Amino acid sequence: MNIKKCQEENILKDLNKKGKQRDWRGKKLSSLDLSGVYKNIANKIKPEYRERGVHIRYKKIRREVKDDKGNVIDVIVTNESRGLYDKNGKRVVNYGKRADNMKFCGSDLKFADINDKLKLLKANFCRVSLCPMCQWRKSLRVFFDTSKVISEVEKRHKNLKHIFLTLTVKNCTLEDLDKTLNNIFGAWDNFMHSRTLRPKIKGEIKNIVKGWFRALEVEYDSETNTFHPHFHAILNVDKKYFKGTDYLTTTEWVQLWRKSAKLDYDPICWVERVKNKGNRKDIMEVAKYTYKDAEILHKKLSDDTKDDVVKYLSGALHQRRLYAYGGVMKEIAAELKIKDIDNANLVKVDDDKIDPSLANAILSYRWNMGVSNYVLVKEIKSAEVNS
Repeated sequence: MNIKKCQEENILKDLNKKGKQRDWRGKKLSSLDLSGVYKNIANKIKPEYRERGVHIRYKKIRREVKDDKGNVIDVIVTNESRGLYDKNGKRVVNYGKRADNMKFCGSDLKFADINDKLKLLKANFCRVSLCPMCQWRKSLRVFFDTSKVISEVEKRHKNLKHIFLTLTVKNCTLEDLDKTLNNIFGAWDNFMHSRTLRPKIKGEIKNIVKGWFRALEVEYDSETNTFHPHFHAILNVDKKYFKGTDYLTTTEWVQLWRKSAKLDYDPICWVERVKNKGNRKDIMEVAKYTYKDAEILHKKLSDDTKDDVVKYLSGALHQRRLYAYGGVMKEIAAELKIKDIDNANLVKVDDDKIDPSLANAILSYRWNMGVSNYVLVKEIKSAEVNS
């Protein structure tokens, strides 16, 4: 067997249920590209951080050392980093650390080969908010979790139907993204607590929206060098809503969002009834990536433009809750013990039971810079797995 053929046979080939190859290589390459952008930003921002008095804040951590019987034999106190803060106590982004973490994200992957299908068992994900690899895994997790919640809503509340809603504002400059996000996140609270959606009838509050899930998406427009932030949401309403006095036309949704966001123009809003029970296309729309890495890593963009886009996007998204549940969907999510996406399991993104004892083999792949792909580094056959 020649060397080239041997290399090809050892390259990772992970197919989904439709037989399409999962883009591990593409996401890894994008993560490496973005790591380089973060490194550039870290170098450029040093003078600004010095001027702002940015420093590492430490916290004392107390750990007990126990023997085999569980008795405490020692106590170790260490100072551990809590992140970077400026002189006013505001936490800032540690671009250098993010660059390093993203560089090694997903570099080692372990799969169980079960009936010629690969099931991910272990991976080293960095969980950096903009990491293309982690964004992909988060979107799969959000889609699965939200599908579970909606399935439970449909089982328990047969009188509820779903509405898919998109709420937008005008594009903003890179510098204004943080301020714009502050406004629309506050606007969402105004929107959901408005008298329109929570009218007072005979002294009691009526909730027209029984439950909801919302997600933020930020698109980048390279032609105008602006951001387009908007919300995608799924709302649960009573089936009587569509033929009752509570029904809102698209124009009324627009005016409600305009008032909630305190806009001086009519924003573009899109509302659609989810007609088919169990239809998950709208969930896929909501669960899409917070941003598209292809937009901000496009080869036509200059390095300086990429640095600026990533810097402002990363800073504006820092410590924000990008996905959220409310009402009956929040209650069900809590019952199902669905974690916030920042703490969710990114290795196991569905309910498939994985029993390593049934595997034909356990396969370990590692990112190879020379080959620019994932290469098999270890294979444990079924006889060894079950021994």
